[in-house]
Amino acid sequence: MKKKKFRFYAAVLSAFIGIYALTLAAIARPDVEASTVSTPIHTLKFSNKVQVKTLFYPYRDPAKVSSKEAKGLQGITVDNSSNIYLTYVTGDKYRYGYIYKYNKKGTLLKKSKRLTIGHGQAISYKDGSLYQLADVRGQSNYTLQKINPNTLTVERAWKVPSTIHPNVMAMQDRNTAIAISKSGDGYDINKIHLGAGKEAKRDWREKIHIRGLIGKTPGKEIQGFAIGNGQYYLLSNGEYITFKPDGTNIKSVLLNTKREPEGIAIEKNGKILITFNKLNEVFIQEGPTGSKR
Repeated sequence: MKKKKFRFYAAVLSAFIGIYALTLAAIARPDVEASTVSTPIHTLKFSNKVQVKTLFYPYRDPAKVSSKEAKGLQGITVDNSSNIYLTYVTGDKYRYGYIYKYNKKGTLLKKSKRLTIGHGQAISYKDGSLYQLADVRGQSNYTLQKINPNTLTVERAWKVPSTIHPNVMAMQDRNTAIAISKSGDGYDINKIHLGAGKEAKRDWREKIHIRGLIGKTPGKEIQGFAIGNGQYYLLSNGEYITFKPDGTNIKSVLLNTKREPEGIAIEKNGKILITFNKLNEVFIQEGPTGSKR
């Protein structure tokens, strides 16, 4: 009888050890979907007292994936149903990539086929459509694509004037894109008008220049851009600024983290969404915002 009891308890203990080992393995595997893995919740408090916490962990590569096939998280936007769209680039990170669509709980809804998206940080949702600006390195002209958010396929495209190099973009309305370019001592804010033809239009007289580069790394990289709460949000490493559409009332916000951000978006209710790479983590603002988009 004692031997039977010993074997029983030994089997139970072995089962618990097995389950524990599998759980640890799942957490260690970054390619497992966030909805199936128990992951920690992190909180950040920005210098303006806005607090964000982990919403979910989107896809990230397994440890041994080749550099050619590796996917790097780049851009984020959100629709009116709080579905989140993330762009990933592959290879040289300046040509091909994918769009991943998640619901507000972090469940993967759809992944696109391979698309030409350039560096991938210029993506925006507006009035039932996605818009993505493919700034392929080495090309003098860039392509602004209208993408179906349900099928994640390109419906049409416009050629963007070669006189600007847009680093990031957000849609003001379905006919107007706001593109931001790093220029000299600051940033150029350009309006790109979309029409029935294949060529997008730009009037240089509409350009606004704001002085002062932001960011806490030497390159002062532009990492994201969004429109919401009646203002523009321009993101760099360690810092973002908000300003009015006319370029005035510039305010700086420190992220209070050394992690590299990869995009910013504003929900319909005015809350900030922000992504960070490496762990590929999506954060959402906690508490009320006081204003809406």
